[in-house]
Amino acid sequence: MPTMSGSLDEAVEAIAHEIGLDQQEFAARMTFLELDERDHALLRELHGLIDKEIDTLSDSFYDHMLSFPALRALMRDSRTVQRLKRAQMAYFRSLTAGEYGENYIRERLRVGLVHQRIGLEPKWYIGAYRKYLAELIELVWEKMHAEPQRFRAACDSILKIVCLDIGLALDTYAHADQRSVVQYQNYLEQVIGGMPAGLIVVDDSGHVRSMNATMLAMLGIPDEAVDARPLLEALIPAPELAERMAAALATGMPQDGVVVAIDGHADGVRYFEFNIRRTRQAGGAILLLIGHDITFRRQARLRLQESEEFFRLTFSQAAVGIALLSRDGRFVRVNRKLTRILGFTEIELLQRFVHQITYPDDLLEDRALIHRLIDGEIRDFQRETRYVAKGGNPVWVNVSASVMREAASGQLRLITAVEDISRRKQAEEALQRMASHDALTGLPNRALLQDRLGQAIAQAQRAQRQVGVMFIDLDRFKHVNDSLGHEAGDQMIVEIARRLASALRESDTVARQGGDEFVVVLPDLACPEDAALVAQKLLAQLFQPLVLCGAELFPTGSLGIAMYPRDGQDCNTLLKAADAAMYRSKANGGNHAEFYTADMGADTEEHLHIEASLQRALQREEFVLYYQPQVDVDSGRVVGLEALLRWQREGKELVLPADFIALAEETGLILPIGEWVLATAMRQLAAFHRSGMTHLRMSVNVSARQFQHNDVAAQVERLLEETGCAPGALTIEITETLLMERPGAAAEMMTRLSRMGVQLAIDDFCTGYSSLANLKRFPIRGLKIDRSFVADIATDNDDAAIVAAVIALARSMKLEVIAVGVETGEQQRFLRARGCRRMQGYRFGKPAPAADIEALLRSRHVDIPA
Repeated sequence: MPTMSGSLDEAVEAIAHEIGLDQQEFAARMTFLELDERDHALLRELHGLIDKEIDTLSDSFYDHMLSFPALRALMRDSRTVQRLKRAQMAYFRSLTAGEYGENYIRERLRVGLVHQRIGLEPKWYIGAYRKYLAELIELVWEKMHAEPQRFRAACDSILKIVCLDIGLALDTYAHADQRSVVQYQNYLEQVIGGMPAGLIVVDDSGHVRSMNATMLAMLGIPDEAVDARPLLEALIPAPELAERMAAALATGMPQDGVVVAIDGHADGVRYFEFNIRRTRQAGGAILLLIGHDITFRRQARLRLQESEEFFRLTFSQAAVGIALLSRDGRFVRVNRKLTRILGFTEIELLQRFVHQITYPDDLLEDRALIHRLIDGEIRDFQRETRYVAKGGNPVWVNVSASVMREAASGQLRLITAVEDISRRKQAEEALQRMASHDALTGLPNRALLQDRLGQAIAQAQRAQRQVGVMFIDLDRFKHVNDSLGHEAGDQMIVEIARRLASALRESDTVARQGGDEFVVVLPDLACPEDAALVAQKLLAQLFQPLVLCGAELFPTGSLGIAMYPRDGQDCNTLLKAADAAMYRSKANGGNHAEFYTADMGADTEEHLHIEASLQRALQREEFVLYYQPQVDVDSGRVVGLEALLRWQREGKELVLPADFIALAEETGLILPIGEWVLATAMRQLAAFHRSGMTHLRMSVNVSARQFQHNDVAAQVERLLEETGCAPGALTIEITETLLMERPGAAAEMMTRLSRMGVQLAIDDFCTGYSSLANLKRFPIRGLKIDRSFVADIATDNDDAAIVAAVIALARSMKLEVIAVGVETGEQQRFLRARGCRRMQGYRFGKPAPAADIEALLRSRHVDIPA
């Protein structure tokens, strides 16, 4: 026999152990066969006689074996035959060697195991022994025919040892075969147990014969549930499954794809798919049901269907346009929103490339981004661009693009999301226009003006040309606002803006500076005379008739001109110079143009200096009140005082109102200053009354701006309570112009003051434009004749006539009249002769501080010259 591998030796040892073939068992077998030492000795003797004939015996044996095709198939080639022949000769020699120990037993077990492994069935095995015995007995007869008794003993020993060998080989063969079956069964059980699919074996009556662990786990039942062989329908109550099982039993045809829903699981309904096969076992039909839990797959498919439906609906109903493009930019798929954005139908878009709907100015950059996307340089991009709608109009869109590959074809596709941002762009443009243009007129505002002027200066510097800057302020615009209302004022501003713009070149700029102020920039001028010609044209354009609220107006303006580079090298300097020139024009009566001169800059600086000083004067309490007496010329008694504002700057001369009131009015500082004057005068009047001068009255002038913007009635009411001043001793003086500009508001305010007991008087009467009949509307107690009329009454017949008429009017309306600015006896006598008894002026006393005027007040009389 050939050398056995380690695995064969291990198998021999295992089989010997399993069948209990040890020395004791072997001895028992030899005893049963009556194989003893005499037989051993006889076989050794026989071995010496036939050893040389073994080769011939082996050749004859193999010739016989190879005559059978079944055995010849087991011996693949001549090399195998020679190897087996050598092994067989060694076996024949060992059979009669007379040594039958442990090694002999192991060799005999190996023979049986090898025969089982190569598939040599026992019938061939027994036949081979028969052939061997026949040949061997014939050979022994040739050697011992002379000794029949000895021949019979040798044959008996040979039969004993051959029977022992046959028994060992057959036991090994059978046990090895049984072990293979067991191993195969274990293997099948392991395979079936480890199958990812469930397996149910059902007999032809529908009872479960077995079920693998996977199926038990899938159904959620314990192992012992199938020990009693229950009906399958008790475990899986599914009529369709029962029908398909019956069809498989009846026809033998496979039944695949049987889906069964099973409820009762903790996680809800589970879905199983079974494939059914019929087979036979022990003469009966059985069914094999191979099942898979398809719950997850089914749910995944449903989710995929839902996802596809969701994608379809999302794609179709998306609030933004979505398009799928081929590599060359052709539309492959578009949604409804994109067709609405562009105005094309779906069919029309699918016949186009994206570059065909891209605005020409944006095409180059769009194409570059798409090429970079396709080449893999970028993963995606987002860009604001313009598409061309079906009607040819550009549409602002925000495009987000990325790439993908189709799973089926592997082709590159571009996905674009298109958002219509036209409204946002319009809003941005509107905001940008609002940021750079005046909301009322649509003209450029200050910011855009600065930009335009800067560009004009840069261009003029390169071309060695000049730039004209004009500052225009409408004359008496405030009167329009106050008399006709702000809406009418806005209409006037819009019309003035139109007139200015229509009178200029396309390259010129007119901007609204604010309020009623406009700035004009004239680039590319040869000389100042060109600017002067434009100025005259603009003033003429302004002076055209304008109808507002049924009233015909003739607007005029004050115009200041500054020239680059003569009057300044930058925007701010030129605007400042033009502004100063405008103020000079307004100071000279308006309705004409003034070129900037160096002295205007000094005036402007002084103007700013005074404004800053006024601010500090309030903080430092530099304002003081002077009081000028008002006398009854018949009795010579001081009957009242007028509070007059003065500004006592530290270390400087006293500043009179004419030098700062107009600026205070312009800057709005007149409001806190006027409130301080009113409060101080009322406190002083209360102090005079407490000292015994209860007959004294106090007149306080309230400016038009103070009257319009502050609630003077509320201030007076509060100060009356704070100071203890008697309301009947207080006279509030207002200008005639104020009454005529805002008669309704003035009447309401004056009525409130009158109800408190405060008296009201009109200051500077006859300097305005009011109708005398309108005086009946207001609770006026007195009139003050302006000093401009009193100054010339002795020499100017017109002034004399006006003064006489005012006195007569006041007497007829039972109004108290006071003449202001009386300085000469002639003036005093004229006024007295006409019936004016109360007067005020240097003839009776100059304005003086409260401390200085108190002595005069205590005498109660003024020494009036004759």
